[in-house]
Order: sequence, then C-alpha cells, then structure tokens
Amino acid sequence: MSIAMEETIYPYELRLPLAPYRFEWSGEAAVNCEARQTPSFTEERYTHADDTVVIIRNYPADGSFHLMSDRGEIELIDNARDHRSPNPVSVVKLP
Repeated sequence: MSIAMEETIYPYELRLPLAPYRFEWSGEAAVNCEARQTPSFTEERYTHADDTVVIIRNYPADGSFHLMSDRGEIELIDNARDHRSPNPVSVVKLP
C-alpha cells in the first residue's frame, strides 16, 4: 500500500548545510504549527492567518535543512561562514 504524497511547488526555497541556525520570524508569527516525522526527515509546517505556509524540514542523516514557503523570501544571515562575526550562529529570517 502506498500513500500519495502531496507535491506542492513552493516559489521560495532555501537549502541549508549542517551549521548552527537560529530561526526567527521577520514579520507576523504563524497561527498554527503541525509537525511530522518520516524515516528521512522531520518537518514543521507553519500556517499563517492568510493561509500561507512556511515549512522547515530537517534531515538528520546529514544535519541539513530545507525551507519552503509560499509566503515570501527566506533570508539568511550567514554568521557561521563569517570568521569575523562575534556570533557563529547563522540567523534564518522566516517570512
């Protein structure tokens, strides 16, 4: 028995390699969150008041993240690669 997975194309995507990240909302926070786990990844699906979605997937096999959104651009402030930064944690601003 196979379960058909919903395939949605998100106009905004960002793939992040293994590094320390802090996720924060750049605007209004979500009004609902659903979490699920598969053998390949864990996922948090955030829904906003206007029914737009931000999805954060974490792949534990390599520690990477895949972010998807139909809400707006996802911004990365990459402190982890900036050796001059006093804070080594990168910031991901969610729309």
